[in-house]
This record gives sequence, C-alpha cells and structure tokens, in this order.
Amino acid sequence: MKTYKEHLKIANLTLDGYFNYGNVLQRYAVCNLLMGLGAEVESLWFSPQAGFLPYLQSHYPWMKDSWDWKTWVKLGINWKGITGNLFSGQNAWESARNAGIKSFVDRYIPMRYDVDFAKVADEYDYFVVGSDQVWNPNGDIDFSYPFLKFSSPSKRISYAASIASPEIPVKKKDIFIEGINGMKAISVREQAGAELIEQLTGRKVEVVADPTMLVAAEKWREIARKPSWLKGDEEILTTYFLGKRPDEVINRLAMEHGLKVVNILDEHVFEHYAVAPEEWLWLIDHAKLMYTDSFHGTVFSILFRRPFVVAERIGDGCVNKMTSRIDTLLGKFGLEARRGTKENGYMIDTPMEIQYGDVEAMLAKDRQRAEAYLRRALDLDKK
Repeated sequence: MKTYKEHLKIANLTLDGYFNYGNVLQRYAVCNLLMGLGAEVESLWFSPQAGFLPYLQSHYPWMKDSWDWKTWVKLGINWKGITGNLFSGQNAWESARNAGIKSFVDRYIPMRYDVDFAKVADEYDYFVVGSDQVWNPNGDIDFSYPFLKFSSPSKRISYAASIASPEIPVKKKDIFIEGINGMKAISVREQAGAELIEQLTGRKVEVVADPTMLVAAEKWREIARKPSWLKGDEEILTTYFLGKRPDEVINRLAMEHGLKVVNILDEHVFEHYAVAPEEWLWLIDHAKLMYTDSFHGTVFSILFRRPFVVAERIGDGCVNKMTSRIDTLLGKFGLEARRGTKENGYMIDTPMEIQYGDVEAMLAKDRQRAEAYLRRALDLDKK
C-alpha cells in the first residue's frame, strides 16, 4: 500500500500566461498549499503552445501555426520591420513585464509545459484546477481542460475556482453542467459561484479563501525583492490600478506626506510598468499608503497590514466586476471604511491611519477550512 507523503502526485491547472500578477501568485499559492500537505506538485500548462509564437500571434493575429515554409521565408525577409514594431514602445515594455513574470514562474513554480493530455491521466493521483477565473463561460477556453475531462472523475478536484459571471450562456449551459457533475470535489472562491452551481445542478459546493491569503506574510516576504531603481530610503505611496487612477487625489496625498509615488503599470514610466512579481510584493509591503482598485492589491495590503484605500474601478464602459468580491473581503476584516468611491472623491478620512483587528485569527480559520476541504477531497484521512 503506497504511503501518501512518498507517492501522492498532484497536477494543478489554472489560466495560462505571464500577463497578470494575481494569476501567477495564485498559481504559486495553490502549489504551495498542496505541497504543504506533503504532495509532489506540478503545474501544467494546457494552452496549445507556450513561448514566443503565441506572443506574436496575440499581437499579430495574421500569424498562423500552419504556415508553410514559403511563408516563414517571407517572415525572415521582413523580420527587421516586424521586430522594429514588436520591440519598440509599449510592446517592448510589455515584453519586459512578461519576461519578469515568467522569470518568477521559472524560479518558484514547478511548471510542466510538454504535456500530452491524451496520456497524462495516469501520471498523477489527482488534478486540481484553480484558482482564478478558470470556469468563466464568456471566454474562448476549451472547457475540457478546466473541467479536467482528460482524467477520470475520481481525480477531478477544484480549489477556489471562479465562474466570474452571473449566468452561463445558453449555448454553454449543457457543457458547464456536464463539467460540474463530472468533478469529484468542488470549491469556489465566491458565494455567487456556489449559488449558481447549486441552481444549475442542485449540488452544494464549498466556498474557500483565495489561495494567496493562505500563504503567511513572512513567506511572501521571503521572495519579495526591492526594485534596484528605488534608491535610498525613500518613503513611497504605491498604486496598483487596472482601471484609471484618481491621480489628483493620489498626488495631493503624496505631496502632503512627502511620499514618492510609484504607480505600478504606469504606461509613462518603464520601471513602474515592468515590475517583476517579487518587486510587486515589496512595493506593497513597504508602502506608507497603498491605493488600488484590485482585489489582490487589497489582499496583499491586508496581509502586510498596510494603510490602504481601495477605489471603485474607473473607466469608460468599465463594469466593476470586483465590487462584490472586494466588499466581502473588506467586511470580513471590518475594513469597510477603506472604500474610495466616486461619492467620497476616492478619499477617505485619515487614509494614513488604519486599525487592524485580529487578522491572523481570521486567516488561521481560512487555512483550517482550506486544509480540511483538501484533506477530504484528496482522501487523506483514508490513507
């Protein structure tokens, strides 16, 4: 009879890419969570290709996998013009940011790219999908991967999967229901997702914490790194916005308190735009004030116990999908007063001061709940 710690092997799948800090930090956290239970873990890349060609295709849709040799010769002849566009301006900045994120993945996440999904089912004891929007029905993802259909139902588990949609399109509803019914164990990260699954299938599923919250702050600090371009002992106001920044408020606060503003993803400052995940963590941890409209920007502000303001997302035609999720997070820790809204001008009273309750006690409960769920899903207590 095999012993768990010696032989249990688990594969994790989530959204592929090197484009988003929250995505790769979630991937790291899920792997860390599973390895903390004593398992050997690998994270599988399920997108058709990993590497330079998909990047080119994402920026130049006319590129095809099925080119013949003559087309590749033409590409070589015109390469100077293509690279002049590809590696100039914002494309070069995005390339640098993607490279920094991939470097983080290479160092801290046990990735496997060369996966033959027609044969992989017998190579692992379990497959765990999540976190992130792996079950979002509005994208173009082949649902056979996020629902782990390449493996037997007894091996299919989700951790903190997100549907990120209030409903399933009619044309995908049967596929979605079949996928849910084929899972051995399911946990999601939002109550709305659990309610939608129960409505569609009658199946009650667990709601668990975002995996990044289950990694201790000190462990995150072990991999954080101060940006080399940040000199001396400058005190900083860090921002991380996926929508528009309320710059007037931010700049006024920085001036009043003598802070240097570091706008992560600032399209006008290369160093700020292309920060690596390790630097992203450091810039939040060392912020005298953190301003964000991001869920994970808020999560790490809480983990590092920083003063922060979380603003409603701003932008033309922007739908603030994070509102409910962030409001739930703030309510859990009694931090509802940290909300910056259009009504209060994205400014709260005494933004530089914050009172945290017993955050660690709440996080400890989340960790216990997550571990209990995974132990049941992985049949650990039966081994």
